[in-house]
Amino acid sequence: MRKTIPSLRQKGILALACAAMLGAALFIALPAPAWADAGTWTISKSKAATWVDEGKTARVTLQLPSSEAKLSSDIVFVVDNSSCGDDAINDAKATLDKLVAEVAGADQVKVGVVSFKGDGHVEKDLSELNAGNVDAFKGAIAGGYTGDLKSGTNMQDGLAKAKAMLDADTDTPANRKHVILVSDGLTRLFTAEDGMVKDIYYQYSYTDPTSQQAASEIDPKNFVYFGMIDEWRQARTPGSATYAMPYGDWDTYYAHLVEWVANDGDTYARDFKTYGNDATSMVKDPATGAITDPSFAFIEHGTQADHAMAPDRAVYEAYTVWQALKGEGYACYAVRTGDDSDFSVKFMNQLNGGMPLDFTQIANNILYACGAGSKITDSMGKGESYDFDFVPGTATVSVGDEQLEATKESENAWSFHSTGSPNARFTLTYDADADAYEFTAHEPISNFAPVKLTYDVALAKAPTEPGDYELATNTKATLLPVNSAGVQGAAEDFDIPKLAYTVKAPSDPKTPEKKPEAKSPAPTTQTATKTTSSGTMPRTGDPMSSLPFVATALIAAAAIGTAAGARALKKH
Repeated sequence: MRKTIPSLRQKGILALACAAMLGAALFIALPAPAWADAGTWTISKSKAATWVDEGKTARVTLQLPSSEAKLSSDIVFVVDNSSCGDDAINDAKATLDKLVAEVAGADQVKVGVVSFKGDGHVEKDLSELNAGNVDAFKGAIAGGYTGDLKSGTNMQDGLAKAKAMLDADTDTPANRKHVILVSDGLTRLFTAEDGMVKDIYYQYSYTDPTSQQAASEIDPKNFVYFGMIDEWRQARTPGSATYAMPYGDWDTYYAHLVEWVANDGDTYARDFKTYGNDATSMVKDPATGAITDPSFAFIEHGTQADHAMAPDRAVYEAYTVWQALKGEGYACYAVRTGDDSDFSVKFMNQLNGGMPLDFTQIANNILYACGAGSKITDSMGKGESYDFDFVPGTATVSVGDEQLEATKESENAWSFHSTGSPNARFTLTYDADADAYEFTAHEPISNFAPVKLTYDVALAKAPTEPGDYELATNTKATLLPVNSAGVQGAAEDFDIPKLAYTVKAPSDPKTPEKKPEAKSPAPTTQTATKTTSSGTMPRTGDPMSSLPFVATALIAAAAIGTAAGARALKKH
């Protein structure tokens, strides 16, 4: 027996998820803040409409992800080979297996691997992942750093090489590019704009490891010049047995980082390849303790409160690249491994927006646009001069290439399921009074298998005034994404499709043709034979009009008559 779908008024608003081939049981709850921080872009979605019967019925299609979106995704692993243990490596490899299993049929998923020690090194360029080559990617992750600078830790350069790799792929949208950093969060080297790896050296004394004395109070022969992290720990957080967050919290520490870097610039930055981890033997006269290298600069003992030491500058530069990755729209995830000190935990959590992530959560975030429990609500289009009505029973749903079967559960409710399965994967409930529906998914929806909902609307009321119109098929369609923990994200509206509609002006009534008026034939004019003063007489057919001649003749005749009358009166 199929499950009866409760009405809107009985259950309230249900939830829709964005498409997935993976069962809900595998979808581990991803904490809402991390989910939001890792993917702050708008969820890919589209809505379109076309006339089926011009001016009468239209077909509307909603899709998640958008019909315009490419299904490709880029994933770059950035592995800190100074700290990664077997557990982290095994989890990373398991993530690759999960991706291979779940994205079958997608256009492509490309993976790259960068490892870092003294600098970042590309272990495997961004290339398509499939069942045939997954072991090669696993080997690149587990194989370790293969570059030349095998000493030190340079998180910034590893992230920068990952960014360059992703930036170079212009085929994949930014919101489908992912960076997975695996590290203990302890870094101390950085790469300058000229490409040289830099360290910052501190004047350290074993006689005063916590830097309580001024340099002038210590015999120069007791100084060494280190750019390593243990000296930073003792000088920056005196009395701490492990790596503690300076000033207690990230925000306060980062404010100091910004100030220090702005004030120092590259004053103390020196070439790591030249001076190494310990520059003492290269720059110091062992007999006197005097500095013999005039180009060598260092932070003076006891003045660390005013300057960025090597780990400080390295953290600043790594965080800057991290923010740049996010600024491009890439999803960034930091998995902490190895060290569990206060500094490591707080810094790596900061990269995730305040909380930890693991590989299971990250894989789900890559696979899914949003979780089960999300919903779409959609109200039909209605304007002052028109009204579209939903046509019940016309809805169809597909997931990737699979067309689902529809079952009518009640008067205005339908479920959609795989052929032969009684389990509802999606439901649609229609409210006839409001002329609106709710579409609910009962499974997570994969980024690699779009969910497509199609239905018909009828133009129940059409414009009557002459003119060209754009008729909106709905007033508002909204996605309310929910993660698998049941936490709802921000509402997102679909675009509103519009259809062209024209009302032609009525033709003007034809005016009856008027018959030409009958004209009397022109009277025949007898041409006088008298000679004019010019000696010529006008002739019929001359270009000159005869009217002036006739008028002249009449005037002359009248004058003759008047004169004759006057003479007659005289006689009498």
